[in-house]
Amino acid sequence: MRKKRFMLGKLTVLLGLTALMIDPALADPALLPAPAPTTIRNVFDITRDGNKIGTDIVEIEKQGDTTNVKFTTEISVVIMFVEAYRYEHSGLETWTGGQFTSFKSQTNDGGTKHNVVATLVGDKINLMSDGKRSEVPRTVVPASLWNKAFIDHPALFDAETGAPISIQVKDMGDEPFVFHGAKIKARHYKITGDIERDFWFDGDKLLRMKMLGSDHSTIVSELQP
Repeated sequence: MRKKRFMLGKLTVLLGLTALMIDPALADPALLPAPAPTTIRNVFDITRDGNKIGTDIVEIEKQGDTTNVKFTTEISVVIMFVEAYRYEHSGLETWTGGQFTSFKSQTNDGGTKHNVVATLVGDKINLMSDGKRSEVPRTVVPASLWNKAFIDHPALFDAETGAPISIQVKDMGDEPFVFHGAKIKARHYKITGDIERDFWFDGDKLLRMKMLGSDHSTIVSELQP
């Protein structure tokens, strides 16, 4: 009888182990491997008055409640076969649980270089801009403008220089939109204030950004199909 009870107990353990192997959800979550990160790579063509002058690459990596966004922008304006202007920008931005937590960038704007580092510490963001340290409220986010966070954050800091930026956002509603030959509807947002831009989104995906350059040329950044 004792041997029979022993065999039944052993069988129960084996069945339990088999269930864990078949259904990992029954196992201790701490022992399960973390889900693999998902990455979205968006490439934007940048044009000036219809002529391509550069590329903006935005790579969005999500793992759990953490989102890392990597930016790489290169612009070259050539006039009469001579490069009149070059712009290079790279950055990394992190959000955790819907809260902006860190940012760093390096920029070469026509020979003028900038470095910006921002880190959330407690209820403040420590901001280091070209060697100068300051503190800003945790509600301030970088003006990288890769998503619609600027709608709820009218106080920003410049992603290139770290300078404070104040904007007003107007929701222009859904508009007919021609995207690489296809007619769709996109949400149009207009921002004014320290910077002026027009944005068109399909859901949370940025499709197009338009602005006026310092020489009053029209600069457009449009997502590649």
